Amino acid sequence: MTPAVISEEQDFLIVDKPAGWLVHPTRPDGTFTLIDWLRDQYPDEFLSLISRLDRETSGLLLVGRGKDNASLFGKMQQRREIQKSYLALVHGRPPESGIIDQPLDRLGKHRPSQIYVRQAVIPDTYPAQTEYRTVETRTHPTIGEISLVETTPKTGRLHQIRAHFEHIGYPVVHDKIYGQHDIVFLNYIDKAIKVDKEMARHSLHSSKISFIWMNSTISCEIPIP
Repeated sequence: MTPAVISEEQDFLIVDKPAGWLVHPTRPDGTFTLIDWLRDQYPDEFLSLISRLDRETSGLLLVGRGKDNASLFGKMQQRREIQKSYLALVHGRPPESGIIDQPLDRLGKHRPSQIYVRQAVIPDTYPAQTEYRTVETRTHPTIGEISLVETTPKTGRLHQIRAHFEHIGYPVVHDKIYGQHDIVFLNYIDKAIKVDKEMARHSLHSSKISFIWMNSTISCEIPIP
């Protein structure tokens, strides 16, 4: 699958990123990323990713067009004026709704961890708050009870949704970092295990973005692919 521009406006783009795409290069290995794709589509423009998604997360991203607009959107992001909602499949049956209000930090700063990027609830670190509601719960024939949750992060910490749901006991389905033993992720990145139906991408999707721009409400929503 390739990315798609869902909304093309003079000042911004809203883009649908497929799972499996990096948003920008993480190492000099020539991997073609979302920002590369965007620059191919708009070769004469300055484009800036206002929001970012993990490689395995699909869904909507906001892109600023031009340096001035990118700066304005960046300030809006800092003031939490850009609302983002996600859909996730999680193991188990969470409460009907709730707010996970637990601080997050990189686990390796506080105790040994083989995964550098892994986040964890660590007291007295960075505030993080995730609001959610459970949409429905079903029983899967091989992995048991799973629930569809709609979640709205009130802060923007790395891996916030994934780390928070692991913390309360309902990890995201197929998450290779949270809710699994470290060796699963380490073997995956070393390509020692094959990606198949049992190792599909994690079930997290950026489903909605909304904000006020030039006195107008902008809202874009897409379903899970």
